[in-house]
Amino acid sequence: MNYTVSPNGDDQNAGTTDAPFATLIRARDAIRELPETDRRQDIGVTLRGGTYRLDRTLVLGLADSAPEGGSVTFRAAAGETPVLSGGVTITGWTKLTDYPAELPATAQGNVWVADLPGGLEDFHALFDGDRRLVRARSEDFTFDPPEYVKADSQNVMHNADRHLLRQLRFPKGLLRNWSYIRDVEAFFNPVPWCLNFIALDSVDEEAGVAWLSCEANSPPFSNAKHSFAWLENAIAFLEGPGQWVLNSSERRLYYWPETGEPGEGIAAPGLKELVRVEGDIRYDVPEDVPVRGIGFRGITFRHADRSVWTRDRKGWGLQHDWDTFDHPNALLRFRGAEDCAVDQCRFTASGGSGVRLDLHCQGIRVTNSLIDDVGHMGVLLAGYGPGTKDVNRRNTIHNNIIHHCGQIIWHGHAVFLWQSGDNQITHNWIHDVPRKAVGVAGTRCQILEKPDCDFDEASKTIRWHEIRATIASDGDPQDRYMPFLHARNNLIAHNRVTRTMQKLSDGASLNVSGAGSGNVVSHNLIYDVPSGVRTDDWQRGTTTANNIVIRAKTAFIHKDFNEISNNIIVDCVNGIRFRPFPQQSYKPGAAIRHNVHVSGDPDYAAYNTHGWPDSMDIARAGTRDLPCEMDMRQNLYCCPGAREFVAQQQTRGIEEGSAAGESPFADAASGDLRICSPADLEQIGFSLFDADPGAFGTTDQYPPELQALDDVTE
Repeated sequence: MNYTVSPNGDDQNAGTTDAPFATLIRARDAIRELPETDRRQDIGVTLRGGTYRLDRTLVLGLADSAPEGGSVTFRAAAGETPVLSGGVTITGWTKLTDYPAELPATAQGNVWVADLPGGLEDFHALFDGDRRLVRARSEDFTFDPPEYVKADSQNVMHNADRHLLRQLRFPKGLLRNWSYIRDVEAFFNPVPWCLNFIALDSVDEEAGVAWLSCEANSPPFSNAKHSFAWLENAIAFLEGPGQWVLNSSERRLYYWPETGEPGEGIAAPGLKELVRVEGDIRYDVPEDVPVRGIGFRGITFRHADRSVWTRDRKGWGLQHDWDTFDHPNALLRFRGAEDCAVDQCRFTASGGSGVRLDLHCQGIRVTNSLIDDVGHMGVLLAGYGPGTKDVNRRNTIHNNIIHHCGQIIWHGHAVFLWQSGDNQITHNWIHDVPRKAVGVAGTRCQILEKPDCDFDEASKTIRWHEIRATIASDGDPQDRYMPFLHARNNLIAHNRVTRTMQKLSDGASLNVSGAGSGNVVSHNLIYDVPSGVRTDDWQRGTTTANNIVIRAKTAFIHKDFNEISNNIIVDCVNGIRFRPFPQQSYKPGAAIRHNVHVSGDPDYAAYNTHGWPDSMDIARAGTRDLPCEMDMRQNLYCCPGAREFVAQQQTRGIEEGSAAGESPFADAASGDLRICSPADLEQIGFSLFDADPGAFGTTDQYPPELQALDDVTE
């Protein structure tokens, strides 16, 4: 059975090929009207090419769930491209002649203004077709760090310091008490791993302090090495072509066109999510009621807005406030769904995220799709907070191209898993991202050890009633809390990754942190990145094996009891970097085995112990310095000084069975890892795997029409 929808259709039609509907809502309702016996089949909704402008989120709920033996798929007509858009076209432009006092002289005579259409409210992104326009912004500025007692997350430790979370110092003269001051947003990274974006509430011009409308994740300028700020959306910052400013109280949009006059394709997002597949979420009980059997194929999603931080957000942030718990900020969102599919779709030109899988999501497949030029996350999988409700799992993110996510919110990952397990993240081609390619995380134990604090990362998501009823009464904190950390047993494999961490630092291309055990990072090709793979704070039981890392500053960053084995490291500055971790009990014996190091650099560091202070637990847990506490053996070093290095390490009781020699590969520096001399590999027990570049990233099943839209083909 099939219904047809066309931008030129009519909802009074029958929904046939010759008499199509005009809207997806009408097609949805037609399926709802069918007898259940007729719904026990595969039902298609064919979308003809063109743009479908949505003025409200299309919600597919339990009434749309496919019964056993059935499915409902919204799909593109053959050879056509249907586009779902939340954009509202801006018209009625006039050239600005009555200049605001703060408008820069260079902008006078170049700025156009338009009144907002009815129904369009505040927005934070603007588009000209598929191109996102730049909002007017100030120059960067910085100040010395404030003094306060820091939590491990760099948040304030005590309530008495919480006022610092809302104070932003600014250079004299940069801000005034403009009538639209609450439209101005501050962007700042108080720590190297997170970008805050918060509207102003008020300004003290004399003191040079702006008060933020809500609390930051850490006080502005907390970290002197990495911290800076800028301001956006003030007429005083409108200094160049292509920039825009919104005055929401006057409902006026100011724009300096690049071509002299505004074009016809300028659109502002009227929605934060275009489509939501949503079951019955029963937050306080063990079981939800999911929607089943909904699919999307060949559809382009674009023009949604990004989220904003609000006063009640503190404590609801995921990991380092990288996203917000159970929040509507993606083009396509699943919330209480099972056995749904996204195939051959594109998510682009949007202020927020591409796809979200929230709370109860199982058996959701995102495959053969393109996610590019979105403001926040590419794909987010986020389950319930720590507790016993483990219902975000068994999902698949396979054979996708993801690039240029996080274009507004710099900590946006290509794929981020929070409290989500048993997923497969495989054969994706990820490039040019501001943060990580793939992140896996839960809630770190030092936060779980503070039950009376509700203003740290994810602290309000914690299901304390479930934890208190089942937690072991004694033992190592990490072992006690591990049953409640559901980001476990994920497979991250056969991905191709390059040019990550382009905006923020502290992390790695593939990063596992504060998650459950059993995660596997295997058979990935990673090159031209700051860091390859990292097992981060409060992380145990992760296997990192059979990966290739080429031309990274650091190939692997290792913390705690995790395995690094059978990897190939080529032309990196550092091979394995051992890092300290806060408040953890050190567990010796982590396996570092069967790895191959290839470098022609005489300064190559096979491993280092950067940042380990004498006071760390390791000094008490063992009798020797790192990496002697590791199970480090049977590695191959093909680099200057390797023989002396191996001999020295063996006198320290490590590197038993390790070897030094020439590179066993044909031309490792060029990525040709064909084996020419296997003897040394056999000596260290290296297990051969397919190292051909074609074994990583997207497969030949990837749609050629989407491949053609990716401007990077290497």
